Amino acid sequence: MRYVYCIAFDGDGFIMVFNPKRNGWEMPGGKVEEGESDLEAARREFREEVGHDMIEISSKEESPEVTVFAARLGPRVDGGEMTWRRFQDLPERLSFPMVEYLPLIAWAREQVFSSATR
Repeated sequence: MRYVYCIAFDGDGFIMVFNPKRNGWEMPGGKVEEGESDLEAARREFREEVGHDMIEISSKEESPEVTVFAARLGPRVDGGEMTWRRFQDLPERLSFPMVEYLPLIAWAREQVFSSATR
């Protein structure tokens, strides 16, 4: 089974969703459904959870099971299923260990902001 998630920026803040099942903040994402590409799954999950499209910038395969996308927040398309916020720094209550987020946020920030100056 494959998974995808997106580190999307709105201005210089990144978007996280609150997952009540895990009682913590995490990046929007989920499972890749049969017949979907990783990018299609990431866009769908982002729309479902945040209610916005994402403007894809770059991708990084973290493992054979997970692809991470760096993106910018796109236009609103509906309400979204989860509570989301923009953060400058990681919040205290996370769904997964902080060490899993830090290098990927740095990578995504570099992808998004260096592409804006190219």
